[in-house]
Amino acid sequence: MLKAATAPHLRAAQRPTYQSYGMLLCLVPLTAFSCLHYGIRPLLLVLSGILSALVTECICGLFRHGRPTMSDATCTVTGGLIGAMMSPLAPFWVPAIGSAFAIGVVKMPFGGTGRNIFNPAAAGMAFCAVCFPTRLFMYPDPTLTDSLPLLDTSAVITAASPTAQLNSGGTTSYGWLSLLSGDFPGPIGSTGVLILLACALYLFARRSSSPLILVPYLIVCAIGAALFPRASITAVTSVSLELCTGLLLFSGVFLLSDPVTAPRFWLARILYGVIAAILTMILRHYGRFECGEFFAVMLVNSFSPLLDRSCWHLTALLRRKREEVAQI
Repeated sequence: MLKAATAPHLRAAQRPTYQSYGMLLCLVPLTAFSCLHYGIRPLLLVLSGILSALVTECICGLFRHGRPTMSDATCTVTGGLIGAMMSPLAPFWVPAIGSAFAIGVVKMPFGGTGRNIFNPAAAGMAFCAVCFPTRLFMYPDPTLTDSLPLLDTSAVITAASPTAQLNSGGTTSYGWLSLLSGDFPGPIGSTGVLILLACALYLFARRSSSPLILVPYLIVCAIGAALFPRASITAVTSVSLELCTGLLLFSGVFLLSDPVTAPRFWLARILYGVIAAILTMILRHYGRFECGEFFAVMLVNSFSPLLDRSCWHLTALLRRKREEVAQI
């Protein structure tokens, strides 16, 4: 007898809490890396997103069931991811509003954990990007030696991120060493490139994330960056800048592999990563915002059920055809 269950569809030994704790553990070194550069402010931004998500889910749970529904820690992950995608200079209320929107509008109205159509963290960031673009894409100069002030950041020296420089068609001085060491402006959780790669391997080992999504995603993004550079730079430089800056790698590691919104079938996962990469590069070339990866995630989320069904039926048809040919 088949057992009906809601997403996320994990292995029997796993639970949503298991996957959530793995994601939260990955956010710790990413946030600590940003704190080494800018002081305690990045940590407070992440905590602001988490606190807002917890409060919002508690309120929604009381309205829906008469009791809180925070035991699986998925709302904590959503708030933490939104906080980690913020600029270190963002006001504390921006991740709070983004997390409240993600939980109160995108997750809970559809039934809570396992029933949301779009990734809540991606939707929360998309909402913030549309409403507060000047708050999200202004970054402190990474060469600053003093910690960022907690409240008034108007006097902080800012610097254009490599993604913004590519958007303007100009060249950038950030090389491989700067990119790998995280010595460039960017969101809190996206500048620790080596840490992000280690997080991806960790999530693969826990089977909380699938390389069938991330690897095709990165390969297609690299091909697009090499064939269509956004500035007068070499193909190698274009690939390194596109993959390591902005939220491209962060989105691939944390947002695309969400077990609720990602496909389950192996071929569908590969196509899912390819489509996400194509949408990401299109938005990078022609999008309005400096970082549009969360829009690409939401767009590809809408194709996930169709990809699952289509790829399953396609492979089943090919299997039947092969069996018929073998019997002849």
